[in-house]
Amino acid sequence: MPTLVDTSDRPARDQADYWRHLISSAFGPFHVQPRLPGGFAARLSGRALGPVEAGDVHAPAHAVRRSARQIARDTRECYKLGLVLRGSCVLRQNGRRAVVGAGDVVFYDLTRPVEISFDAHHIFTVVIPHSAVPLPPERLAAFGGTLLGGRARTGRLVSSFLGALAESGAEDAGRGGPAAGGPPGGAADEIYAHHLGGALVELVTGAASEWLGAPPSRSPEGAEMLRTIEEWIEARLHDPSLSPAAVAAAHHISVRQLYRVFQPTGTTVARYIRTRRLEHCRRELGDPFLGTQRIGAIANRWGLPDPAAFSRAFRAAYGLSPSDYRARTTGIRREV
Repeated sequence: MPTLVDTSDRPARDQADYWRHLISSAFGPFHVQPRLPGGFAARLSGRALGPVEAGDVHAPAHAVRRSARQIARDTRECYKLGLVLRGSCVLRQNGRRAVVGAGDVVFYDLTRPVEISFDAHHIFTVVIPHSAVPLPPERLAAFGGTLLGGRARTGRLVSSFLGALAESGAEDAGRGGPAAGGPPGGAADEIYAHHLGGALVELVTGAASEWLGAPPSRSPEGAEMLRTIEEWIEARLHDPSLSPAAVAAAHHISVRQLYRVFQPTGTTVARYIRTRRLEHCRRELGDPFLGTQRIGAIANRWGLPDPAAFSRAFRAAYGLSPSDYRARTTGIRREV
């Protein structure tokens, strides 16, 4: 896993401020307070796995806090997981206090206030855009500050999967992988890495669903209509004229009735259409076998013919422009 920054290269008096700037740039605005005077020798390595940003963090004892005011200044909407490999931390979110030790995984939401107090530590982190997780953010917000693992079956799978990713990253660093001029090696750096990110998102979705339990009940008829409409939409995402009015007309209901059908999901039909289109584009941009296709052609294929509007929507959803996302995940850079 390539090293993105190492504060030990800076004068000791500047290290804490440099780390504060780094963390705020990578994860959004944070207050960072070292627990000890003097230098702040810390290191962050990272890589992209499809929609997921993975990081390996070594840092001394400190506290971080993300306030509602800081969140309001940040347009990114992401969840974060941390697997503690060494040391410990205490995380507070949603009125919940999680004591996280070595081997534990904690989940939290970067769009909600959070406080974390770290001992000297080594932590493997993962950042996942809200848009990549097919659960309503309003429901998943309640999951913030939760330890994964324990008796939850899917939580244990998430922990095991993160541990394997962290181990593969360490092996690559030991070999001096591609970023250091060494040979390509573990799963971390091969061209199919975006599949690992997709698998992790699926596991996290399963763990959150298991913890949250069944969604608010709805009638069997409403559930069946929702499935029918979603399948109908999926088959027509390529059509730029697809709209709530068109969906409603095709199913012989009013637009108001259509929005009531989608209400239990926590999203709207328009947002659902946009999210599905962007997700298909993201998957194709992360596929190295489609690297010869122009970004505009991919967006147009999924019903997004306006390049500027597509670029804005993609950046809002995933935190990167389409071209930067493709370059980050595949190493291929082509003009739109």
